[in-house]
Amino acid sequence: MELKRRDFLKASSLGAGSLLLTQFVNQLHAAPKTRPARVLFFVQGNGVYPRDIQPQGIERLKTPSKLEDRSLDGHAMSLAMEPLAPWKQKMTMIHGLSGRIARGSHNTGLAALGCWPMSKKAHGETIDAALARNLGGIYPHIGLGVSNKAISMTYNLTSVARGKALPTLLNPVQAYERFFAAGAEGAARRNFDVDTNLLDFLADDVKRLQTRLDGSEKEKLDRYLGAFESMSKRQGQLAAMARQIAAAAPKIDPRTGRIQETKTGPTGIFDRLEAQFENAAGAMIAGLTKVVTVSGGAGPDRIGLSCMASELGLKGDDGYIGAHAIGHGNFQKFAGISGPDCHAHIRRKCLEQLAKFIRRLEAVPEGDGTMLDNTLVVYMSDSAEGHHPVCQEWPFVLIGDLGGRLKLGNRYLRYPWYGEKGHRTIANLYLSLLHAVGEKRKNFGVADFGLGDLDQAGPLTEIMV
Repeated sequence: MELKRRDFLKASSLGAGSLLLTQFVNQLHAAPKTRPARVLFFVQGNGVYPRDIQPQGIERLKTPSKLEDRSLDGHAMSLAMEPLAPWKQKMTMIHGLSGRIARGSHNTGLAALGCWPMSKKAHGETIDAALARNLGGIYPHIGLGVSNKAISMTYNLTSVARGKALPTLLNPVQAYERFFAAGAEGAARRNFDVDTNLLDFLADDVKRLQTRLDGSEKEKLDRYLGAFESMSKRQGQLAAMARQIAAAAPKIDPRTGRIQETKTGPTGIFDRLEAQFENAAGAMIAGLTKVVTVSGGAGPDRIGLSCMASELGLKGDDGYIGAHAIGHGNFQKFAGISGPDCHAHIRRKCLEQLAKFIRRLEAVPEGDGTMLDNTLVVYMSDSAEGHHPVCQEWPFVLIGDLGGRLKLGNRYLRYPWYGEKGHRTIANLYLSLLHAVGEKRKNFGVADFGLGDLDQAGPLTEIMV
């Protein structure tokens, strides 16, 4: 965007750095003809109990036979949901969607976002990757997560195609160094420059080899060259955005990069989750990406519930509350708290970190509102309604309306029970998101043949604009 002459002169008198920062601020304040669109998925491990996100004062029917669509006004949030209460007017709770095609034990892996049978392998494109393909970005998709294991990366939530899973970075410090190095100082910036020079060298080296090859060997080399040139182009874009990236970069405590594997002692798991949400917010504010998936211990590398309970100081007679008691809803008291109550406290602590992400986007002006106004936050589970999910009910909480592209906010939606007329699936919700960004598809993932003749095609018409 061009600056007005007086703005240019004013910025020039303060130096080139101020000029770039002024451009960045003006872009944030500018009202674009088409509102931006961003999506953050927060995928919680070990299930999300529907009762944990049920508004107070709304009766929870076991097998509802018709669609319920009502306002959240006058209904307080549950214990687990209280951190998100300030955004009730922007909140939509969706209950009753099924995802039985993905059912499994403890987690559904890539199937949660892909709508196919549970597997550690990628069967196709997941919804976050599909949205990223439509929305674009220097990094079309960023995957962040946490684990209580000493691993830096996993491939268990997101994929772009069959057999092509995308990484989820589990170390907040390493994630920061990867995405914000162009705007950093010291070793991180030096490493960024080394990577840039190496990519340029490799691209030049491949070009020299091209003259010596033909046929299939040359075709293979062409693909490598395309990859190097794409990465080199991205490095150039990042370098040009260095001051913008520096302005949006979070402050990450180096201690969050150190992981101590334990069931009974503090692991810093919630500090790491907060740091990853800081990375997510910084990446969106800097303009690095429009789609982020944050894993709260989801997938095969899930965080044990006993570990998270210990982090909250919820301990039983043997030093910690067992994951089995928490996950299976054992109402026996452990140190004065039942398994389900412990589960709710864990979810509350996780949502406190999500709330910090929401506040950060809400504080950034964009157009005639804020970045939050153009963002959709999706809170869900990787294993539907429980520890060993049946997947007949997969609860969702949505914050925002994707820049007005969806009819969301101050709504409680409860769809008819599995098999009942009017029942809908998680695939229908995902189709709604795709339709909102311009990809008009009838189906997503694999159909649930258990639903017989019930219509499984198309979006949720109730939330479409």
